[in-house]
Amino acid sequence: MTIETGTFLGRIPYARIGHGDQPILVLAGGQAFMQRPTPQRIARDAGRVASVLPPDRSFILLGYDPAPTEDHSLATIVTDVAAIISELGAPVQLVGVSYGGIIALQVAADHPGLVSELVLLASAHRFSQEGSQLMRRQLDLAARGDFASLGEEFVGMFRRPWLNWLLRLRLRTRRGRAAEGMNDPQVIVRGLRAVLDSPVDEASLSRISAPTLIISGTNDQVFGRMPERTATLVPHASLAMFPGETHMVPIERRRAVARHTRAMLTPRSR
Repeated sequence: MTIETGTFLGRIPYARIGHGDQPILVLAGGQAFMQRPTPQRIARDAGRVASVLPPDRSFILLGYDPAPTEDHSLATIVTDVAAIISELGAPVQLVGVSYGGIIALQVAADHPGLVSELVLLASAHRFSQEGSQLMRRQLDLAARGDFASLGEEFVGMFRRPWLNWLLRLRLRTRRGRAAEGMNDPQVIVRGLRAVLDSPVDEASLSRISAPTLIISGTNDQVFGRMPERTATLVPHASLAMFPGETHMVPIERRRAVARHTRAMLTPRSR
């Protein structure tokens, strides 16, 4: 898989896979600003995204401002994404992964002409109550630079126990080097606060004109049953809820998730 990397607007990092016309634009999850953007991490994330998209389509995996200012917010991120879509040549098929789905929804609501189809993977318009508590714990740990404990917050996210066991083992073996792969604490704090302190306006979601697909698990630890609420607020939304699955449904049910996303994003299906 050939990966081209660069920046939009002189600062927003991206990775492009493939060179076809009309690439799918994918807004990365929160790991994109929590971890340092090493070539290894970018390749890993791009591979995961590619596995659920149409195999013959190019896509751009978009990250976040590596040096967010004090006024960093949902609105400033949406403004950046809208400018990037305009630069690409609107409209685009837009996919939001977890944190990126929150951004994608507000982009589609504020700029309906920029989005032709919208897909949310393990996401909704806001975190559940438990998810908000989880994000605020992560924010506090990041602010204190306690990256070892921050990593532990992700243990238990998988449905399969052996995957959680592997993650726990990896974290323990790297505990003394936990900070090596993490971003500057201020970047993490500002990234989380951007959506915690300025959530999506529910009323604005009625302005979304793009056909929308929401994919989630019923046991998602971050969004809970919020995807169902989102589906009632977005005019042309369909919902694929996987019983018993968690926030990691795009990884653990990759093939089933891919069937849904490919049906939405493959041109002949429209």
